[in-house]
Amino acid sequence: MAEPKPPNLRTRVSTGLLAVVAIPLVLPAAEPLFQGNLTLRIIIAVALVVPGAVIGLRGLLRRRTAPRGYGDRGDLHGPLALLADAVEEEWSAEAARLGLAPGADTLIDVRWRTAADRGGPWGDQTGALSELVELYDQTDHHTLVVLGDPESGKTASMVNLTLALLAARPADPGAPVPVLFPLADWDPDKSLEDWLVRRLADQHPWLGADEHGRDLPRRLVHNKLILPVLDALDEAPAKAPRTAQHSRAALIEAVKDARHIPGAVVSSRRAEYWEAERHAPRFDAVVIELQRLDTAQIRDYLDAALRPAERPRWEPVLTAVETGGPLADALATPLVLALAPKVYTGADDETDPARLTAPADPEAIKAEVLRKFAPTRFAQAPSQEERRRGRVARDDAMRWLAFLARGTARGDDREPVRWWRLSLLARRATRIAACAVGAGLSFASVFTGAAIGFARTGIGAPATFTLAVLLGLVAGIALGTACYRNQPPAPAETQVQVDGQHLMAALKSGVPIFIFATVAGIAMVGVTRGPIVGFAFAVPIAAMYAMVAPDAEPTATNPRLLLRRDLRVGYVFGAAYGLPAFLVGLLVSGDWRLGAAFGVTAALAGATLYGLQWFFALQGGKAGAAAFVHLGLAVLALAPRGHLPWHVMRFLEEAHQRGVLRRQAGGAYVFRHESVAAAIEAWTPASVLPRPRGEREGAQALPEVE
Repeated sequence: MAEPKPPNLRTRVSTGLLAVVAIPLVLPAAEPLFQGNLTLRIIIAVALVVPGAVIGLRGLLRRRTAPRGYGDRGDLHGPLALLADAVEEEWSAEAARLGLAPGADTLIDVRWRTAADRGGPWGDQTGALSELVELYDQTDHHTLVVLGDPESGKTASMVNLTLALLAARPADPGAPVPVLFPLADWDPDKSLEDWLVRRLADQHPWLGADEHGRDLPRRLVHNKLILPVLDALDEAPAKAPRTAQHSRAALIEAVKDARHIPGAVVSSRRAEYWEAERHAPRFDAVVIELQRLDTAQIRDYLDAALRPAERPRWEPVLTAVETGGPLADALATPLVLALAPKVYTGADDETDPARLTAPADPEAIKAEVLRKFAPTRFAQAPSQEERRRGRVARDDAMRWLAFLARGTARGDDREPVRWWRLSLLARRATRIAACAVGAGLSFASVFTGAAIGFARTGIGAPATFTLAVLLGLVAGIALGTACYRNQPPAPAETQVQVDGQHLMAALKSGVPIFIFATVAGIAMVGVTRGPIVGFAFAVPIAAMYAMVAPDAEPTATNPRLLLRRDLRVGYVFGAAYGLPAFLVGLLVSGDWRLGAAFGVTAALAGATLYGLQWFFALQGGKAGAAAFVHLGLAVLALAPRGHLPWHVMRFLEEAHQRGVLRRQAGGAYVFRHESVAAAIEAWTPASVLPRPRGEREGAQALPEVE
């Protein structure tokens, strides 16, 4: 749920409207409860007034002490230190898994050279990856561009540089924090600062918590406290009417014109960057180009990566590398060099490293390593104990990975693997299923509630049934249409915040709910009880929708954490809808079974759907099924056909742990490299490693993704 905006005139007017309309209605409706009891009146008055006064005073104190304006840094040192820790936590484990941590024994210390006439005041320079921080500190305006060919280690360099900049960050608590931003989501229609604010909030939702101050991501950016490390300019997408080339040029121009960043680091493939720079104003930055590895670097890496027991089998490879030739040429790219020791570790002929010396073509060697990498990460036939621990067989893992590789391909680009968007891989089936869920639950809850209420009006069973069906159909069609048309939403987060700002937002959200429920209640149970029905729904539902805020805990975002939070939101809102529905149903009908039916249907609708309140707020684009519902629908649509596993989150994490997938900022996965993804996409069981006699041979081709 999004953090509520500061109270504006509309919020205050709607809040006043609720008070003006609600209080006169509720007082006569509640009169039968008092029955002349003065003590009860005083207790209720105190219960209503004191919390409001405390919250109002607390909000006033917060407004007086809150930092004002983007130019005043205020007390940002605490949140900035937390952000630095969160960034380090997010990338240090990933860097250790991939051998990218600064100072690691298995770090491939790629060498670089400044591009012609782009070395800045110091002229042409050369160096190694471990010396990039020193080069960055020397650059004018602290702006650095890192270029390289495919598989040259650009993204690895960005991860390593981010951690190295964090480690070298001055002791000054106000020093900028480097944050890695993939450019696959770049929006050329926004300024760089606005885009950074949005991406920073997406990657670190805890920054939106009130404990850290209002609008913290924007304040951090506008106070030059975020150093953007912008990865993969070549992956910047086209956005009509702009082409991808114009989008890349717009990014270069945006970095040049940005007034609120302390510097920038940009990575890209060579050709795409030079082409973009020809369509943008001169970019005053030091530009370096990553170099191919020489035989000494290849030998040093293999010496560090190989275990002593493996060295005898690798001696032919080491000898061939020393003499140069096709093998040294193939291993001169960091990606292939890093993967080779992981592929050729077995005791059989197929994983004998001596096989690397046979091909005479460097491209054939590279293709062989890439083709074998992903399959060798999974056992051919896991034991029963391994299966109980969640290990999957090679053919199953490769079939699922191939489906994901094909489904995420978008021309020359590839989308991240986000669990809440897996339903798009079977869009037709999941849209129909989401429509059925939205329409069914909305109809069931509204029909049940209407039937209970109209039964008390004395209009007769036929009329009651007809009206209940009509209202249920209206709700079902509205929510069913929204579930069918709208894209899967991002995962929600929840943490209840009670202060003046959230209270006003809660009251504003309660206006349409209260009016709708009160009108329905008056029609069903009369003027005296109708407002009580309205409040029974408006108070808990509005409170839940308006008083949730991002978790203030600065935890590194990961896919499982996002799923747990989204499920927690479902539990909270299910209770917020179900409890008042049960109580109202019980009070109105006098039958606990009818109350339970109303409560259960309302709870299911509240937990799984973003519902009718968005239509009342004239924001129907936000209505639809929750993110975890889309995940469930994706599994139900794709797992029976063998395209995805039933335990998809466990499988994605296993593929991540085995190095086939890597973590991307924002709780998504991406394939380790486009070359790895392309090799997986072309996979068929018959083309992988030979299998023991008697096992099934061949496989049917994967059907086209819907």
